[in-house]
Amino acid sequence: MINYEKCSSGMIIATDQIKDSESITLSILVKTGSRNESRKNNGISHFLEHMTFKGTKNRTAKKIAEEFDMIGGHCNAYTSRTSTVYYAKVLKNDVGIVIDIIHDMLTNSIFNEDELEKERQVILQELYMTRDTPDDIVFDYFQETAFKDEPLGQPILGTEEVIKRVNKSDLLDYYHRQYSTKNLVISAAGKLDDSIYRNIKNNFSGFSTNSVEHYKKSEYVGGELHIRKKLEQTQLILGFKGVSYFDDNFYDLQVLSTILGGGMSSRLFQEVREKRGLVYNISSFTNSYSETGIFGIYAALEEGNINTLIDIVSNEVHKLSKRIYDNEIERARSQIRASLLMSMESTTFRATRLCDDFSRYGRYITNAEILDRVQEINSDSLIKTLFKIFTSNNITVTSLGNSRGIYDYDKIKNMFTL
Repeated sequence: MINYEKCSSGMIIATDQIKDSESITLSILVKTGSRNESRKNNGISHFLEHMTFKGTKNRTAKKIAEEFDMIGGHCNAYTSRTSTVYYAKVLKNDVGIVIDIIHDMLTNSIFNEDELEKERQVILQELYMTRDTPDDIVFDYFQETAFKDEPLGQPILGTEEVIKRVNKSDLLDYYHRQYSTKNLVISAAGKLDDSIYRNIKNNFSGFSTNSVEHYKKSEYVGGELHIRKKLEQTQLILGFKGVSYFDDNFYDLQVLSTILGGGMSSRLFQEVREKRGLVYNISSFTNSYSETGIFGIYAALEEGNINTLIDIVSNEVHKLSKRIYDNEIERARSQIRASLLMSMESTTFRATRLCDDFSRYGRYITNAEILDRVQEINSDSLIKTLFKIFTSNNITVTSLGNSRGIYDYDKIKNMFTL
């Protein structure tokens, strides 16, 4: 059972009661991420997330870790382009302890100078690790190319230059501008009692109610970027302007992505891997934001096969624009339905989804709504959406590795224009 309350301070509290669960997941979403940053402070959302675990007025960093371990709980956090999320999963009787600890972390962090210097090195190592992981860093290069000089194109981890010079004053300034009840969604999922609302409201009643700085809207730009690096495989992403999560075609694009490259029965997997053995894996993906989105196709392969792959993908897109079979649509529906319903077995997924829905739409989107919308989709609506994606949009072509001889940008663009 879903309940929620929008407090007078602007904070939203949402709960999902699961009576037969022994655990509770608490999720705190702050609506700020790398898209809220400038070039001068790119990476500060992620840096701030790290520093909240490094000591408060009441607890040292070690004490925070010990208290979580004492109750056998799991606590972590992550930063995305649009939000910073802190979450913890514990046994149902320990949720009060977790609320107290995370509230302390988010309101009383001291940003100790010694801890800051140590964490600076940790974040730099994280950045270097990502750079050494081709199938991770290529997506940063892709995002940067698709949204060139736009806030959505900035990397979540930031730049080495910014990480090396961020100081306590920078962190405090950003914290006071962005960490406010007006930017806060708190959710809990699991076996809850009636005290959960009171507990959260009492603990976060002293949280800042300052006005927050909203992000600047981004425009999809597209273009090409080829990073030369000695690798066994070349990482390749072909991208197109997608749709926002408010768009009427949002779910159509999810189904299209599933049919084209969303599983072992998808057209690209069958044609590229099963029939020709050109790749270990090929997949399509979608990312949606409030004002725009991306539709992309990713593969890793030998450099000599790049143009062959582009030919095949282009051919499959054109074939898809002419006919989509009912059994393909039904398989895609089944995949989406199974993924959605199986995920509901996790309290962490349910708490995270509550935060995501309320931060985006201001309400919870029920399973029935999603599945009803997916059920309404047919071949005509899918082909209409396909033409929306592949007509008069600048393509994004990003590669990492050796892409010598790849078709020129205009040729690739023309190949994918319907």
